[in-house]
Amino acid sequence: MKYGLWAAKGVVFLLLIILMLNVFSGPKMSKEDFGVVLSKVQENLDLSALLQQDNQAIRKNLGLDPEAYERIAYFKIDDVMQANEYVLVQFKDPDQKNAFQQAIESRIAEQTNLYDGYAPDQVQLLKQAVVDIQANYALYVVDTNAKTMDEQFLESL
Repeated sequence: MKYGLWAAKGVVFLLLIILMLNVFSGPKMSKEDFGVVLSKVQENLDLSALLQQDNQAIRKNLGLDPEAYERIAYFKIDDVMQANEYVLVQFKDPDQKNAFQQAIESRIAEQTNLYDGYAPDQVQLLKQAVVDIQANYALYVVDTNAKTMDEQFLESL
């Protein structure tokens, strides 16, 4: 009887430790300045074909309200035959993550439907898109440099 009680307490204690590790090992809030993160994401890459877009383009293409975020930067290629683009966003509130993710997933689906049938290379690029959402920053990239940009993004935080 005593052994069973000790075993039950041990299991509960172990479960509490596992739960605590999950809670505290999630993405951490970054205190890094937006400009620094953006520079590091772009570091050592030739992204000159991707032009920074204005707030109107952010609303039109991504369905996001730039005013709702702390900071947002959107870069897109000026060629309708290519899907290359990337977004760096700093959230005002971590609760904005889900809305951002839904908007980006919708953008990827729309772009995939647009290029499907006549630009298989662009569809493949969209399938390899990076969407990396952290506590108060997120990165979305459709580009051949997506993995490198994501690695640099994570290092910058």
